[in-house]
Amino acid sequence: MKLLSHLLLCFGLVLFSSMAMAQDSDYFVGDWDVQIKDTPMGTISLVLTLERVDGKLVGKFVNTQANTTINMSQITEVENSVTLTFFAEGMDLYLTLNPVDEENVSGLLMDSFSVEGKRVKKEN
Repeated sequence: MKLLSHLLLCFGLVLFSSMAMAQDSDYFVGDWDVQIKDTPMGTISLVLTLERVDGKLVGKFVNTQANTTINMSQITEVENSVTLTFFAEGMDLYLTLNPVDEENVSGLLMDSFSVEGKRVKKEN
């Protein structure tokens, strides 16, 4: 009887920890209002959309003012950060984001320009 209860406890812990890891890996999934600060063109505001397709993150930037879309050419996920690679303004660029809290991210574009983002809340 003790063996059965220990097995059930272990199974429950494994299930709980795998659910927690799945939630962590999807932290960046969703829409983000992103501001890239102090660029030569001033502060740039974009909407970053990230989704998980076949286990991988895919995404795009949408500039609602200019009505343009920039697709990510590559997204690299590492523990507690994501690096987005894309082509814009005639150059290959990369942007690294790190979680600040549940609703905010921060990072750098090309290791030079400060980036801040806030999760877009879905309306019910």
